[in-house]
This record gives sequence, C-alpha cells and structure tokens, in this order.
Amino acid sequence: MASANPSETNLHASPSHAGSANADQSRSKWVCLALAWLSYAGITALRKPLGVGKKPLSKDLHLGRTELGFLDMAFLMPYAIVQVTVGSQADKVAAHVVLFFVLFTSSTSMLSFGMWNSLLPLVVLLFIAGSAQAFGWPACVKLVSGWFPSRSSSNVFGVFGTCMSVGGIGGTMLAVWLLAHWSWRYSFLPQSIFVLVLSFVVLLFLPVAPSNLDPLSQSAPLSPSASTPKSVNTLQLLSIECVKELCLANFLIKLVRYAFFMWLPLYLSEQLHFTDSHAGLMSTTFEIGGFIGTLFSGTIIEKLYGGRQLSTMTGLLLVGCVSIGAFIATAKQGMVMNCAMLSLAGAANVATDPIISAMVPMSIAELEGTNIKAGLASVINGMGSVGVILEGPLIGKIADLYGWSVCLYVLVSLQILSLVLVRLAASHQRNKPLS
Repeated sequence: MASANPSETNLHASPSHAGSANADQSRSKWVCLALAWLSYAGITALRKPLGVGKKPLSKDLHLGRTELGFLDMAFLMPYAIVQVTVGSQADKVAAHVVLFFVLFTSSTSMLSFGMWNSLLPLVVLLFIAGSAQAFGWPACVKLVSGWFPSRSSSNVFGVFGTCMSVGGIGGTMLAVWLLAHWSWRYSFLPQSIFVLVLSFVVLLFLPVAPSNLDPLSQSAPLSPSASTPKSVNTLQLLSIECVKELCLANFLIKLVRYAFFMWLPLYLSEQLHFTDSHAGLMSTTFEIGGFIGTLFSGTIIEKLYGGRQLSTMTGLLLVGCVSIGAFIATAKQGMVMNCAMLSLAGAANVATDPIISAMVPMSIAELEGTNIKAGLASVINGMGSVGVILEGPLIGKIADLYGWSVCLYVLVSLQILSLVLVRLAASHQRNKPLS
C-alpha cells in the first residue's frame, strides 16, 4: 500500500509537470526566435554604414568608384568563401556558441573602422568581419528551425526574415543621422557597441532546442558510409537534386540585391541629384518594401501557392523584374514614383531570401531525411554571396565606363536569369511539396 501511494501521486502530478514543461518550451522558443532576430538585425545594421558613407569616405580618403567596390569585396569575398567551404561546420558546434563568435568578432573588428586613414586597414577589418559573419545565417537558421519544424515554419521564417530589412533600415537611418551630425568615421560605432553587448546576451541566455524536438537530429546521413551528419561536405550537398540550380539562382538574386543595398544612395545622389541625406533616406524604401514582402512571404506561400516554395519565388522574381524595369522608365518622374517602384522591387527581391536561404534548405533536409539544415543553408547562402563578391567591382566598373543606366539594365537581365534557374529547380521537384 505504501508503495502505491507515491506511484499514484506521480500519476496525478505528471499532467501538471507536462503542462509546466510545455509552457517552458513555448516560452523558450519565442525567446530563441527574438534573440536570433535581434542578432541578425544587428549584423545587418553593422553592414549598412559602408553603403551609406561611400561618398564622404571617398572624398576623405580620395578613393575612386573601383576602390570603393573593392571595399565591398573585402567584406563579401571571405563571407562567401567561408560559407561555401566550411559553413557546414555550424552543424558540428552548438549554434548559440557559433552565433556568439559571429557577433563578438564582427563587432570588435568594426569598432575602430573610423580611426584609419588608408585603404589597407579598412580592407583588413572588413575581411575579418566578413569571415565571422559567414556563420551568422546558418547558426540562426539552425537555432530557429530546432524549435519550429518545416511543416509550420513558413510564417515563422517570414517573420524572422524581417530582421534583415529592419536591421538594414535602422542601420541606414542611424548612419545617415551620424553622417549629417558627425561624420562617416562615427557611423559604425553605435551598431558595433550594440552587437558586442548582444553577443554576451546570446551566449548566456539564448535557449537551444532539446534534441527530441528536432525530427532530423537522429536521422540517417546522406550516404551509408557516413555514420553522422558531420561527414557531409560541400560536394555532397551540391549533389542533392536542385541544389546547384538554387545556388546559381541565389548567386544572381544576391548580386542584384546588394547592388541596390550598396550603390543606391550614390546613384540617387549622382544620377537623380538628391542631397546626400535625402539619397540615404530614400534608399531605405527598397528595404521597407523588403520588410513588407518578407513579413507576408509565409502567407503568400501558404495562401496563394499552396505551400509551393519555388513557385512562390518564381512569382516574386517576376514582380521584381517588372518593378526594376518600371523604376528605370519612371526614374525622372519624381520622388513619389521612385519610392513606389523601389519599394515594390525591394518587396519582391528581399522576400525571396528567407525562402531560398532558410525554408527551402529545411524542406530539402527533411526530404533527404538528414540533419544538414545549417550545411544546406550555408552552401546556398554562401554560393549566393559569391555573386555578391562581384557586385562591388562590377557595378563600380560599369558605372565608370558606361554610366548608371547601363547598370540598371544589367540588373534586370540578371534578375530574369535567376527566375529561369528557379523554374529549372522547380522542374526537378515536380509533384513534390517543395515545387
């Protein structure tokens, strides 16, 4: 009798314990989402002063457009190379530790950016920041997807993806204010301090999903000879059906996006003759549109395309092509028309990012039955960033040789080609949920 009572007590107590555990898990997943969102928003904000401050920086240090383009490349080249070659290592290390490393290293490297008066130290600091930030997106995808499986993740990653736009808008507006009241030399300082503090918050307080929540945590690896997901390398990831096409598509999509991010303020100032402050503020309309498009991307996928992620991307890229073309045609018709077309272009282009860099890798990983979400996100995002390496020198050289109008026609052409590649990837996935 005595032994039955504790058992009976435990049986009665277990529902409350289960309820408490569920409440803790529910709270933890939203804390994780919030901290991951803040982390990537901070990372994005840290990148923006370089684009906004190109004109005063070039005057102060006597740099030409081609040299400004190489500053972009100093950040983006290590970002892309590290993601493609070793980004899958994020699947081996605790993701919150990886994210701490990203935030701490990138913030400390950029704290002293405004102290230097020559090109070389700026290139070195951007190289360090780019190398560290290469692990940021894969770590965030792994952290968030651990709490939210792909079958329920479209809306979650739609919301999470807004971190890029909000961070970009906030970083741009702060940089514009600092440029107007101080100088480009102070434009990196507040973002760096914020990200540095956030790195320790992430390390100490970010909750990691328990392994029993992730259906892929104990799944079989890609090949029978590999006993754990640790053996998966870049070539194995690229051999998965439709991954190569998605990498090439992201190569072009990110080249177009970063051309707008990094050069739009200078284009608006030189070609359309806005003041530096107005040009910097107007350039945020591209990212405001991106915020709106990203926020509703999950709803668009589920309501308009029945969960078909690649078909959604096709529709968004088509809208992007049309809106950039319309911006070219109406560029001289005033600020209102400029803002409308840039917002639409941003909504279409930026909304594809959480789809191709987070939702699609998660879906592919589940179709393959492997725990390679960080690796796939890293390779697809990293191969996209290889295109961004070329963005700086390419746009700078074309603008120098042929003018801004030709640059815009090139961007439209690249957007069209990315649409074709996404349709090709979708054709490989016909009759599957991913298509």
